[in-house]
Amino acid sequence: MSSFGGTLPGSLQDAGLLLGLIISLAIGSCLIRDNVLARLAQYILVGAGLGYMAVVAWSNVLWPQLIAPFMADPASWLSAERPEDLQNRLPLLLGLVMWLGGLDLLFRPPGKWSGRRLLRLLAVIPAAILAGAGLGVGLSGALQGTFWPQLAAAVDLSQANLSAAPAGTSAGGQTLWLLRLLTLVITGGVLVHLRTGRSGLAASERPASEPSSRDIVPLSTAAGPAPLARGALAKVLAAWEGVGRRALWLAAGMIFARLVAARFTLILARLEYFMFELPRSELWQLLWAAARGGGQ
Repeated sequence: MSSFGGTLPGSLQDAGLLLGLIISLAIGSCLIRDNVLARLAQYILVGAGLGYMAVVAWSNVLWPQLIAPFMADPASWLSAERPEDLQNRLPLLLGLVMWLGGLDLLFRPPGKWSGRRLLRLLAVIPAAILAGAGLGVGLSGALQGTFWPQLAAAVDLSQANLSAAPAGTSAGGQTLWLLRLLTLVITGGVLVHLRTGRSGLAASERPASEPSSRDIVPLSTAAGPAPLARGALAKVLAAWEGVGRRALWLAAGMIFARLVAARFTLILARLEYFMFELPRSELWQLLWAAARGGGQ
């Protein structure tokens, strides 16, 4: 059996945590000033993450689904008898085209195409498919899994749902109505802010002496109920946009606070381990013995 097939020795089981502490301290040293150790730790962290992703992609996708079937029966790839063959060959072909285009762009600057314009243009196709598929799946998942269920639950004012209010009382039903109305107001305010917040800010920063194209109206419509209605609608939208902007700030602050609390909890747990558990491990005893031997 290979020496790498079993578990690590007792003196090396905590080496990963000790290495994580060293890298964390090296990255945290950039708070004092930018230094070589902080940059080196960042490079190691990014490289280890990319290497892990490459190994997972090779062992779980590329080898079992593409390389192994091709090596088992290379002649089957020359025919299109089964639909599964096309599903296996098309990702491999697109991946090879993107790899070749990326390598050519890596070794040759963009200004020196030297006749490889077609290869780089073909490499854009799988990259666009990959980006479009990722954005489409993410957007559809957000709409179907989050936005639409929340909107449907907010506007669903059926008697069955109202009866599910606490204690089945009219006060519970009114509370449920109020919560749903508040949800609709806040959600709509955030959407209005994301749609008109920047343009409204630009209009507020415009000098008062400079007229806007929206402010110029024909003389035939300068008086009457239409301008008053437009002014009232503009004030309502401005107030609604303010509610959405403040709700967005509050949500961002809550998310940031939860992230900070989670990081502090993780830091405290690691510090507790390094202060009480690690000194009793075999690795620490070995390092301490080596340090005492070097000092003597």
